[in-house]
Amino acid sequence: MAEPNGNTHPVQQNIAMAALFALINACMLSTMSFCAKLLSAYFDPIAITFFRNLSSLVMLAAFLLVMGRMRSVLKTSRPWAHLLRSAIGTAGIIVGMWSFTISPLAVATVLFFTSPLFVVMLSYPVLGEKIGPLRIGGVAAGFFGVGLIAWPAFTGASGDITVLGVVVGISYGFLAACVDICLRWIGRTEGSNTTTFYFLLFGVASTALYWPFSEQQPWDQDFSSLLIIFGLGLSGILSLLAKSQSFRIGQASLIAPVAYTMIIWAGLFDYFVWGKVPSVYLLAGASIVIASNVFILYREHRKQHDLSEHGTIAE
Repeated sequence: MAEPNGNTHPVQQNIAMAALFALINACMLSTMSFCAKLLSAYFDPIAITFFRNLSSLVMLAAFLLVMGRMRSVLKTSRPWAHLLRSAIGTAGIIVGMWSFTISPLAVATVLFFTSPLFVVMLSYPVLGEKIGPLRIGGVAAGFFGVGLIAWPAFTGASGDITVLGVVVGISYGFLAACVDICLRWIGRTEGSNTTTFYFLLFGVASTALYWPFSEQQPWDQDFSSLLIIFGLGLSGILSLLAKSQSFRIGQASLIAPVAYTMIIWAGLFDYFVWGKVPSVYLLAGASIVIASNVFILYREHRKQHDLSEHGTIAE
């Protein structure tokens, strides 16, 4: 992915390519969550985050060195913006790893999908992107779907879904939304490789501080865990690059709902690896959440069409 010639030039919008990168990000995120759940048999969430960032950083640095882009990637005029994005992102990854270890992948994934709902809510006050009452209604419907999914946790109807799992999953969604907003903000001037590199560097440095206080050590692993770490890092770096690029060239409130394709992958992993069948609550809630985001996507398309054709906005 080519860096812009300078870090101060605006980025041209391309919704179709942004959607494609968002689809790649969704696939890689699902693979990463699968690897994280497998790795939870060996390490805790902070350690998993360390390995995820370290392996991804090594792969990205090797790519940049081979392509001769390392020097240009290191250049930035907004170090504090990268620090903010990296701090929020690292906290989000830790919470996400925790969510994947205490809940079925499909449940954790759907709870993560509060992220697009939060993105729509935050896109106006933070980015100044206008949202109307119909899209607000779509967000409300989405949260109703999340509540339906979480219902068994509060009634004791299912041992697979716990109150802690629901809280952690929604927290992951909120932090992920904050990262999406930061990417949109930073992406107006910064290249995706630069954003990704500094995020990974911060993530490795901050989570490495955990090891002296851990009962585990990074070398406490076998060949199987090494293979899982490699898969975790590879899917993680591909996800980061695709996500950064999608939010550089597409509107946040439009691109975020594409991530819902992760539900398909998560459900397949749960069924074929752990033998877990989605509950009626999960299927119904996920359907509502997906429908709400499809509606939000439709309204955004109408908005862009009306603006380009008639100079008016239909909300």
